[in-house]
Amino acid sequence: MNVAATLSSDEVTEDRILHFDDGIPGYPDSRRFMVADMAEGSAFQLLQSLDDPDVAIIVTIPWLFFPDYDFELSELEQQELEITSVEETVVFSAVTLDAEANRVYLNLLGPFIVNATTRKGRQVVLVDSDLPVRAPVELA
Repeated sequence: MNVAATLSSDEVTEDRILHFDDGIPGYPDSRRFMVADMAEGSAFQLLQSLDDPDVAIIVTIPWLFFPDYDFELSELEQQELEITSVEETVVFSAVTLDAEANRVYLNLLGPFIVNATTRKGRQVVLVDSDLPVRAPVELA
């Protein structure tokens, strides 16, 4: 799904652009992203690259499916993202669809962390964690 091609110029405003200065794994040249709704009221969004219209990752807020999800960011990661409080932190998990098995999985080990104030983001790997890369989601 190529959402970037359908975004109008009034939708892509500086206050909506997320900056991933290091890119994200697999897409190092995509550094500017925007979160776009997939459908009204959906729990899933697209993390759409504004640098490469072919790059879009389905994401969701992990607590919608895993209310006990918990992790700690290292002090270095907090400093690099300029995070000073939990309230200014936005967290997304990448979603993997397995159409053959009719399953949906969330990557809980490598969340996308965004400072809501500065809009700086990065995908963080929680190295000292036993959280799964493919946590199965129970859909109603």
